[in-house]
Amino acid sequence: MTEPRTTTPRTRARTRPGVRSLAIAAAAAVALTGCQTSPDSAEPDDTHGAPVNVLLDWSPNPDHVALYTAQHTGAYRDAGVDVTFTTPSNTADAAREVSLGRVDLAISYEPDTLIAVEQGLDVVSVAALIPTSLTSLIARTDSGIASAADLEGKTVGLSGLASQQPTLDFIAREAGIDPGSISAPNVQQSLNQALLTDQVDAIFGAFRNIEGVELNAQGDFVIMPATELGVPDYAELVIIANPSRLSSDADYAERVRGFLAGTAAGQATALRDRQVAVDSLTPETEGSYDPVVLGQMIDATLALLPGEGFGTQSAQAWTAYASWMHANGLLESEVDGTTATTNDYLPQPD
Repeated sequence: MTEPRTTTPRTRARTRPGVRSLAIAAAAAVALTGCQTSPDSAEPDDTHGAPVNVLLDWSPNPDHVALYTAQHTGAYRDAGVDVTFTTPSNTADAAREVSLGRVDLAISYEPDTLIAVEQGLDVVSVAALIPTSLTSLIARTDSGIASAADLEGKTVGLSGLASQQPTLDFIAREAGIDPGSISAPNVQQSLNQALLTDQVDAIFGAFRNIEGVELNAQGDFVIMPATELGVPDYAELVIIANPSRLSSDADYAERVRGFLAGTAAGQATALRDRQVAVDSLTPETEGSYDPVVLGQMIDATLALLPGEGFGTQSAQAWTAYASWMHANGLLESEVDGTTATTNDYLPQPD
């Protein structure tokens, strides 16, 4: 079995899995269920606490501000857990690795978690790390694109995710234009570059707090969050766990609770002291971002995080978003959002 690997930071790219890749992962999960094992002995260390390994969605970046602030300040240690972060060789790894029990937890996305549940993977979201959508439509200010209605006859670069074309089509219909009038080439991981070099008129799929900030540091751009273009809001980043292990392994459940308590403390510290957040992420992202731009990205991310109620998710909102996904071809069948999320392991308010 291939284990997740630790890699050096690199420039963020958006290559999240679609239905087909998760279907393959589901088949792998079924085939390998017999060899499922816990990745750790889970025995607590006298000085560090019980081990918890967490697979990130990508290299360390401002979306992970709560995680690395918790690590930097010792909040995980205080919560009784010893946390190790690893980066994936492929962003489709998250649900599969958690489902197979090869990692304790992973950072994923609400849409991908719903797709994983539809495909039979043993995963559940236990917390919203970034509780709102970040995906945006971005264009140069001088392009003449100020709204979705201005996309008619334009070229919009996508990064190739299965969800992007159906979502762009939905946005076009909501704006009253023919989706077929929009050319949407796959520029893969080069969204910003395609826009900066005038290969496309706009890009869709970039994150407003990451790529959006990078672009605005180089020129004037209009950033239109997908939620302002008619797409229902959803949690961009979530923390997923294995529900079978949660119900059958009290030690695993306790370690998940400890991790979430530490992350909640990390987020609270980051919101209270922005400089601590910057200091926490600076060494982890060295070589990936200009230090000044990194600070701007962190500020943009912190502005999206709730001051209270870390990680809380609405089962009703998940169900509504799953219905929207199904209606727009992102899910092949109806998925009950209540089965894909739980708040049971979040820290309780004092």
